Amino acid sequence: MIAISVALACSSAFAQSKAKDDSAYIELGYNSGQYNLDAVSGLSNANHLIITLGKNISSNYAIEGVYATGMNDSSTAGNTVNVKLSSSYGLYVKPKAMVSDSVEVFARIGYFNAKPNLTVPSDSTQNQSANGTSLSYGLGASMKITDAIYGNLDWMQMYKKDGIDIKGMGLSIGYKF
Repeated sequence: MIAISVALACSSAFAQSKAKDDSAYIELGYNSGQYNLDAVSGLSNANHLIITLGKNISSNYAIEGVYATGMNDSSTAGNTVNVKLSSSYGLYVKPKAMVSDSVEVFARIGYFNAKPNLTVPSDSTQNQSANGTSLSYGLGASMKITDAIYGNLDWMQMYKKDGIDIKGMGLSIGYKF
């Protein structure tokens, strides 16, 4: 009897949260990526353009697809080695919670397919491209500007596998429709 009562209470709470928000959204963002490669040390940060398409499943969860590409290279001193992210993408589940009328905190967990390109300007025979998928996760906060427009600040561990580590801080603006 207790188990039935708990199950009914949980299902009604989920149904209430599910009904609150089923909007879709798009975000355009900037991410300052930090690259760490086992084979290369001293890389500078690189800038990424991030486009996110999302769908709110409930007031507490969303699903997101992310496209990321490098806006500039991450370079060693003297530009002896350059690394740039190209046409990468990810798929995430986004648990979230409102902490006030205009501020929401969230997490992301999913997978990211990274395509970093390594170039050696002095010897093009050493140029390499990589392609791989790894677990990806992050934390962030959103602030409502209007009912449809909001801003995000987040940190993401985008990719970490096979001696390549890409992470960074991001700033984006979103539109809910």
